[in-house]
Amino acid sequence: MLEFDELTHTYRYYGRIVPSVTQVLDRENGLEFVDAELLAIAAEFGTHVHQACHLYNIGELDPASLDDGIGAYLAGWIKFLTDTDFVVTASERRVFHEVKQYAGTLDATGILPKLKEPILLDIKTGSSLPKTVGPQTAAYAQALGRRMARYCVLLGPESYKLVSLRELRDYDVFNAALTLHRWRTTT
Repeated sequence: MLEFDELTHTYRYYGRIVPSVTQVLDRENGLEFVDAELLAIAAEFGTHVHQACHLYNIGELDPASLDDGIGAYLAGWIKFLTDTDFVVTASERRVFHEVKQYAGTLDATGILPKLKEPILLDIKTGSSLPKTVGPQTAAYAQALGRRMARYCVLLGPESYKLVSLRELRDYDVFNAALTLHRWRTTT
């Protein structure tokens, strides 16, 4: 059984702590020289945007509860949904890879009508895609046990950019990072 502690961002599988996909890739994101306080603020904003998108996806969003900044990024998500007719089939789904023993929470899966096949979608905020988004989505797809097209929606205020993630080595990169993560955290 997979459990998640939001406060500590800790995944446990039958009581044993397992690394998260984002934890594994944390050292590979290229942000080690960015001010920690600035990163924390950006991460908190991104978390709020993700939560607003999730609540919108499941029909439980109270629009009056959003501040204008979050609302503008949610408007970007709604524009994406409207423009592409994307149908969300799962939102904020927790996944676990039985063999590799890692866990994570993917942003969304669904159908893009133009592709007529299931896709895995990651939501990002900011001005550019982090280089880890490909390995991140590949790890989620592998944990699902399905080959899926992978995309990232880079949200901006009332806008979005849809990016296809097609690098074939993405899962290899994740596996390398997972091996290094385990090496670093094992005594």
